[in-house]
Amino acid sequence: MKRIFALSLFVLFASSLFAHGDAKGHKIRVKLENYPAKELILGFYFGEKTYVKDTATVDTDGFFTFQADTLLPCGVYLLVLKPDNNFIQMLISGDNQEITFTTDAKDSVEKMKVKGSDDNTTFYEYLRFLNKQRPEMDTLRAQFGRMRSNVKDSTRIVQTMTDIDKQVKKYQNELAVKKTGTMTAKIIKASLEPEVPEFDGKTDDEKLMKRRNWYREHFFDNADIADPCLLRSPVLQPKVDQYVQKFAVQHPDSINQAIDFVISKVKNSPESYKYLLINFLNFYAKSNIVGMDGVYVHIANKYYCTGEANWVTKEDREKICDNARRLEPILIGKIAPNITVLDRNSKPTALWDVDADYTVLFFWDPECSHCKKAAPLMVDFANQFKARGVKVFAVCTAVNTEKEPTKASDCWKSVEEKGFSDFLFLNTWDPYLRSHYKTIFDVKTTPQIFILDRKHEILMKRIGSEQLSKVMEEVMKFQEEKKMRK
Repeated sequence: MKRIFALSLFVLFASSLFAHGDAKGHKIRVKLENYPAKELILGFYFGEKTYVKDTATVDTDGFFTFQADTLLPCGVYLLVLKPDNNFIQMLISGDNQEITFTTDAKDSVEKMKVKGSDDNTTFYEYLRFLNKQRPEMDTLRAQFGRMRSNVKDSTRIVQTMTDIDKQVKKYQNELAVKKTGTMTAKIIKASLEPEVPEFDGKTDDEKLMKRRNWYREHFFDNADIADPCLLRSPVLQPKVDQYVQKFAVQHPDSINQAIDFVISKVKNSPESYKYLLINFLNFYAKSNIVGMDGVYVHIANKYYCTGEANWVTKEDREKICDNARRLEPILIGKIAPNITVLDRNSKPTALWDVDADYTVLFFWDPECSHCKKAAPLMVDFANQFKARGVKVFAVCTAVNTEKEPTKASDCWKSVEEKGFSDFLFLNTWDPYLRSHYKTIFDVKTTPQIFILDRKHEILMKRIGSEQLSKVMEEVMKFQEEKKMRK
């Protein structure tokens, strides 16, 4: 048994996920020893979350019965126990969904008996096999931790663990072949890593690169991620996350390639395609990691704005695409859009006219509490880097309004209070937003900081003032190394 920490309520989604009409339907009966509660919940996996499908009350014969005239979609389902939300897993697949489970709530794996489902019988035989291996492996790991300094004993322990691991893999491979097509086989096979062949090469680096390229292409050989049965299991999401977030270099270009590869695998599986595309878009839309908006823009432009995400309403698609259009010009690696604002003498000052190896574009507001905290840090930064070819182009974001026609004048009073001297900063404002900088640079909150090179290419953005000095050092070091490599 395992534990669900947050079992999400499942209401509106049910109609689409469970619209598998069939007169035969499903009937699942469950009897649990050592379970005093009168209710039992039937849940299921869907991607990275779990949902509630049904609730049953105990019958006079001691059975909980989940029954309806529709078939359940294939997948891994959960018998969720009250009050602690511990759960027992079961498999659903095929047209025969009249199954009886009898077990002990305190020892569900070892005591499980199944009628009407060879797949579940096999699944629990497999779980019992793993349970037998686990205590010995845990003991060996503990021994290894204590004897790591003893080369002879630690080598022996590692060899024993390797032998057990080989036995488990052999069992898994044989079972997956023997029970091909069953949910048990699908789950086992998906957990197995592809065996990477040996490659020839003049150097170890060349061999390693060939092995890595092969692994990238064959990562999903054992897991048919287009199979909707795996979508309703705990297998799919971790497998996809491993490929995109662990295996791929965490740079927008590499992540975009990884996502495209995953999506190409599920293109002909509407349910998996829809789920993964929505999941990717939402994940990178909410990401706080600098530069990951480039992944959001890629997904929006390639799949949503082209109409491939055909389930999205016109209104939502327009919002997504409009957001992508606003973000695209200010992605890392793009040339920053030019804006012309005013200095304190109302003289037009263009961003692209700044003559410096690096320009730090700094948007701030006189009344912003975070800007007040950032002010002394920005002054220290300007003092530290001014002699090293760095200029701060500061744009005060206060604007005049009908109610406050001179509101923007607070900029210059605040410039003096904060120590933003014209010696350290290029101080500017745009009291009537004629430059549209808020839209162009997506300035929804302040402070906002961008680092630009001499050609005004965006090298870094969305940096906290407390991190700016460290990030600037890293940027300058990277740019110098980049010049030397050329």
